[in-house]
Order: sequence, then structure tokens, then C-alpha cells
Amino acid sequence: MFIIENKQVIIKKKNTYCSFPDVIKSKKTKNKLFLVYREGNSHHPTWSKLVLLVSKNNGKTWKKKKEFHLNIERNGAVWNCPRLSYIDNTLCIICDKKSSTFERTAQFSTSILSSISEGTFFNYINVPFPGMVPDKIVKFKNKLFCANHKIKSNKNDLIQLINWSRDNGRLWYDTNIVANSIKRQYCEASVVNINNEYLIAYLRDNSGHQKSIYYTKSEDGIDWSKPEALGSIVGQRVTAIRDDDIIIGTYRNTKKVKVSLFYHPIDKEQEVKKFNIDEEYPDNLYHFGYTGITKISDNKFLVVYYIRNNFNFPVIKTAIIKRI
Repeated sequence: MFIIENKQVIIKKKNTYCSFPDVIKSKKTKNKLFLVYREGNSHHPTWSKLVLLVSKNNGKTWKKKKEFHLNIERNGAVWNCPRLSYIDNTLCIICDKKSSTFERTAQFSTSILSSISEGTFFNYINVPFPGMVPDKIVKFKNKLFCANHKIKSNKNDLIQLINWSRDNGRLWYDTNIVANSIKRQYCEASVVNINNEYLIAYLRDNSGHQKSIYYTKSEDGIDWSKPEALGSIVGQRVTAIRDDDIIIGTYRNTKKVKVSLFYHPIDKEQEVKKFNIDEEYPDNLYHFGYTGITKISDNKFLVVYYIRNNFNFPVIKTAIIKRI
């Protein structure tokens, strides 16, 4: 069970669409967190920038650390959905870029911005991922894995993929299918390593807004089980992490129009439960709830998300929640 200890708006900008945040705890410095989000002029922008923030007090206050700009007219692409990861002790922002505001016909590419200096300086690496919306980079059985999905046709048919590297991220040259279906549009996977024994991926079904979240498992990252519905959990864009004996996933709850989380014991997906974090207005269904989560101390977690409510443009909020 969980309780909410605090919620606050940390970013609010006039005439700026703030969205798609993620958060991670520093591997090197106690109480230090990094948060990344995208700014633009709309949900499908013509200009964009990734903004990296840093907190030195476990998310109580934040300062801007870095910005990365992309503009369709000037650069031929805009940023889409960033994620934060570590490869060993190197901080990484992984993000896809799109060449158009119309995603069905846009060209996509993915970049990793890596920093051995905890966000002071970055190297910019293009990786040959097919598709869009990369997940966090996950280490599993001496390989690195990163899920993303691809648009199969101009009808917006989707296929969930996973990319992997055998040499700690120097080269990414292998891609496998996680989930593919005619009836369901699997996408936006979030992958968790369970004791280096198997990977579990939580999937969105993009065939409608009030669709179940699914999960699938793999013992090698290549062959995946048939996706199964995760109880009665309905929503989109999961960010999942492990905490000792459970898995926690934050997500956009499209059934209740809330920012929510689910949790279940490892290997007991049928015992899944849910908890609501924040509430969006029903007419803002498309403009909230992509989330990030990181553990900040014993039984405490920081969740970051975007939400609109009565603001003219979406804002970035954080919530500190406690497991009890």
C-alpha cells in the first residue's frame, strides 16, 4: 500500500507545452536526482528542446542543468519522448526524433546523449533503432536491452520491438519482436530485469484509450511469451521499476483519467493492485500522465508526470509517495 507525502508543480511555462518527463537517482552522489522533460509549442511540436534538471535534496528543489534544441525547419526534426538511464556509471538521455508533426508518415531516429560527468558535458551518439519512443536501457545477462516500437503502416498499425547490444552500448545491431498482433497495437514497453533470470515488459495497447495494459516475459530478451492482460489495469505508457519483492508501475490511467500506479509481487501478476496519485480533467485526456519513477530512500519514491488541469498548457509535477 502507498500514501502520498507531497505533490508540487516544478515547471510551468507560458505558451509552452511541457511533457514526457522521466527521473533517475544519481549513481554517484547521495540525494541527487536527474529529471528530463520535453518542451515544445504543442503535443506534436515544430520546435522542441530537452531540458535536464538536477536536484541535490531528493527532489525538494530543482535547477536547470542542460538544454538540447531541435527545430523542424532548421534541423529537420524535433525531440519526442526522452528517458534517463545509466550504462555503468555513465548518465544517458535516450530520445527519439521525428521529422514531422504527423507521426504516421514521419521519419524517426534515436540518439543517446551520454555523460561521464553527471550532466556537465555530453557526447551525442546516433543509434540505428527502427521506430520510436525508446524505453530505459536495461542490463540483462551481460547485454544491454532497449525497447521501442515501430509504425507498420499509415493506418498507425504498431509493433513492439527490443534492441540489444553485446558490447555495452558501443554498437546496437540486433532487433527482435516483443509483441505483434492484428487485433492489438502493442507499443511503449517498459522492461524490468528480474534477478537476471528473465525480463518482464509492460505494454500499451494503442487500439483504443480504455484498453488493458499487457505484460510478457523473456528468458533471453529474444523470444517473448504471449502477452497477457495485467488484471483490470487500464491505461498507457507504463514506467516500471522493481522494489525488493514487488514491481511498481506508474501510468496514465485512461479509465479514471488519473495518474496512477500499479504494484504486484514478483511472479504474481494476478495479485496486481492500483493506487491513484493525481487527477486530470476528463477533457484533457490527451495531455497528461506520461510518468517517471525512482526510489529516493527506504520505502520512498519520487514520481514525475505532466498534467494540464486548469492550466493553458501542461505543467510538470512531482509526487513523493511512501510504501507502507
